[in-house]
Amino acid sequence: MEKLITVVDSVEDPRTSPQDRQGVVESAENLSTALAAISDRGTLPELRKELTAIVAQVTSALDAVNAPRVPAEQRSMLILVVKRTTTLLDVICDPRTPQVLREQMITIMEDTTYVVARSQDGQQAGSANASQDSPGKLGPKQTTGNTLVLVSSSSDIMHDRRTPPKEKEQLAKITQQVGALLRKISDPRTSQKDRSRATKELGRKTSRMKDQQERSAAAQERPKEALGKAAAFCTSAIFESTPESALMRGLKKLVPPQWEAEGVKDFWKAQEENDDMLDVLAQLRNDEHTHGPFEVAPLITALAELVPHDKLFGSLGGSAAYCEQTAAYLEKESGITVGTWLGRTGD
Repeated sequence: MEKLITVVDSVEDPRTSPQDRQGVVESAENLSTALAAISDRGTLPELRKELTAIVAQVTSALDAVNAPRVPAEQRSMLILVVKRTTTLLDVICDPRTPQVLREQMITIMEDTTYVVARSQDGQQAGSANASQDSPGKLGPKQTTGNTLVLVSSSSDIMHDRRTPPKEKEQLAKITQQVGALLRKISDPRTSQKDRSRATKELGRKTSRMKDQQERSAAAQERPKEALGKAAAFCTSAIFESTPESALMRGLKKLVPPQWEAEGVKDFWKAQEENDDMLDVLAQLRNDEHTHGPFEVAPLITALAELVPHDKLFGSLGGSAAYCEQTAAYLEKESGITVGTWLGRTGD
C-alpha cells in the first residue's frame, strides 16, 4: 500500500502530463475495488489471495512504468494499458460474475501487468496506432508492446455494462489466449524457437481478437449523445490513445499558433462547447496549461486520418462508438464524410 501511495504522489509533480496523472490516479481508484474486497470478510479466501497478488503486481507495474528512463510517449501508453486493465476489477469483484469469466479476467490482468512490467525499459512499448500492425511483421519486442494496447481495449469493452454477457465471455476467451502468448514472448526464459512460434500464433489470435472486439462493441446499446458531446468523448479517447507527436503532425493546421511554436506536451481532453465547437485542453512543452477552441468538423476529419475505422476499436475500445456516432451526425447533417469511420457499421 505504501508503494502505491508513493507512485500516486510522484505524479503530482507539475511536469507530469495531465493525462499520465489522471491515468495513475484512476488506476489507483480501480485498485480500491480490489482492496475493499480483500478487506471484506465475505470474500472467498482463494479470491482474496488472487486479488492481493494483483494489487501487488499492478503497483509494481505502475512503479516500473513511472521510472524516469521510460520515454514519455511509451510511458503514457503503458499507463493507459494499466488503467484500462484495472477496470476489470469491478467485474472480477462482482459476486454475480460467472466463475469462469472471473478466472479468465484475473489471468488477463496477471499476464498484462507482467508484460507491462517487462516493458519498463520502454523498448517494448508501442503506440496505439502501431498496435494495429500485424505481429508477424514486427520483431518480438515491438510485437509485445504494440499488442498491449489492443489487449487493454478488450478490457475496456468487457468492463462496460452495455456489453452483453455472451459477448464478454467470447471476448475474454480470445483475449486470454492473446495475453498468454504475449507473456510467453516477453518471458526471458522462453527459447528463441518458442518465441518465434508464439509470435506467429499471436498474429492469428490478435486478428481474431480484433474481430471479436468489433462484434462485442457492436452488440452494445448505441450511444445517444448530442453531436458536441459525442465528438468530445471521441476526441478525448483519441487524445488518450495516440502519441502526442502523431497528434501534433495530424492537427498541425488546426492548432493555435502559440501551440505550434511551443510544441504540445499533452493533448489532454476535449470538452463540449456546442455542436460546432469543442474546447481542447492541453499542456505545452513549457508545462503551461492552456485550452483553445477547435471546430468539430475539421478536428474530427483530421483525427479520422490518424485512426481509420479498422483501428478504432483496437485503439479506443468502447469509446469508438462515439466516433462512429459523430461521423454519422456529420454525414447526415452536413454531408461531411469522416474518413472510413462509417465503412463497416452496416448502416
